[in-house]
Amino acid sequence: MGNSSRRKVRQAAAKRPVDQRVNRAAETTEKTWISQRGTRLWQSLWWSALLASLVCLTPAPGQAAGTLPEGESQGNAWVVDPNNPVIKAGDYRDKGLWNDPCVLHEADSYTMYFTTSTDEPFQPPVLPFRAISDDGMQWRLAPSAPLLSAEGTPFVSLETPSVVFFRGRYHMYLTGVYPSGQTPPMAICHAVSRDGATWALDDEPLFSATGNVQDWNGYLVAEPGAVVFDDKILLYFSAIGARAGGTPPQDQTIGLATSVNGKHFTPPRKVLAQCAAYPAERGYVGYSAPAAFVLRERVHLVMSVALFQKGARPEWQQVALHHAVSDNGETDFIQDAAPLFSRENFAWTSGEILAPAALLDENTLKLWFAGHVALDELAPLVNRGWKGGEFGIGFAHIDVESFLTGGE
Repeated sequence: MGNSSRRKVRQAAAKRPVDQRVNRAAETTEKTWISQRGTRLWQSLWWSALLASLVCLTPAPGQAAGTLPEGESQGNAWVVDPNNPVIKAGDYRDKGLWNDPCVLHEADSYTMYFTTSTDEPFQPPVLPFRAISDDGMQWRLAPSAPLLSAEGTPFVSLETPSVVFFRGRYHMYLTGVYPSGQTPPMAICHAVSRDGATWALDDEPLFSATGNVQDWNGYLVAEPGAVVFDDKILLYFSAIGARAGGTPPQDQTIGLATSVNGKHFTPPRKVLAQCAAYPAERGYVGYSAPAAFVLRERVHLVMSVALFQKGARPEWQQVALHHAVSDNGETDFIQDAAPLFSRENFAWTSGEILAPAALLDENTLKLWFAGHVALDELAPLVNRGWKGGEFGIGFAHIDVESFLTGGE
């Protein structure tokens, strides 16, 4: 056998483990991907059995499910960072798959809370980290270790941190993810800190699903987003129950509870449901991952738009970022007629665009958001040792007046 043949055999032998590793990674990613988002819609046998009799998703005649009509995105009014994602997989930490940003601006520095899997990619535990920056662009971990541990808790991961400073303390609200197969699959948790770096997690979760899937919050509550308004904390979150009629099976809405001390909350209630821009008959299930900010004495929400497509990889996906506003943060939300961004806007969000974090910084509205390519485009990331721009956190900004007038 000549050198060329031996070289080809060696190359093929070397390639097989890579291909197998990529395939295994894709399979693992498909099975556990939603854990990074705080939702495991298709992984629960209980949920599958409950919904087995419901009609599967059928796109509206002449229109592909989940396709946003051309030109509807408002993204052209924003200034998008040309280096997106500005935080890439593998930055700051080996195999770091950064997601779920929440950003604060205090004095002369910025603080970002975000998450990554800490052992193997897309596998529990997914835990919160903290990074600091002088300019909101160049970040460094502080501390380098996770802020909390799931050990000694009923959870395998602690995800989607939302942090506010209220009455002399930092309050973090998180999604606690139970072991796979447990129902409900998640709960909303609370931790407190005096310095934003050292945290104590409450012994008991704040909220869980009711267990009656016909309730709006019967199957799942997760992905909290907190804001201080009118001297209290407004805590928004995503909730899932069964959709009447079953197409699509999930009905995903935004709930709200309020608190005057950060720990004890009013009973949660539903405050926002999907609007006509995202019709259920095209597979849209509602909203996920709400983030709140206050602008000119009104409460604004930015959230992910969720889509369910039977047989897709994964079946539940976040495909756009949406905005709504309320005078009091509790009632009469006015929703935009089109998304701020959709996943089609950027090559690196061809799979999902999700988990927005909005920050009002003087006369500029800054927006961080997570995203990743489609699963079948992940091979280069895996081959680089889970490093690169196929997965990460992006950044965009817009001046306040342009935002309020829709970029006109």
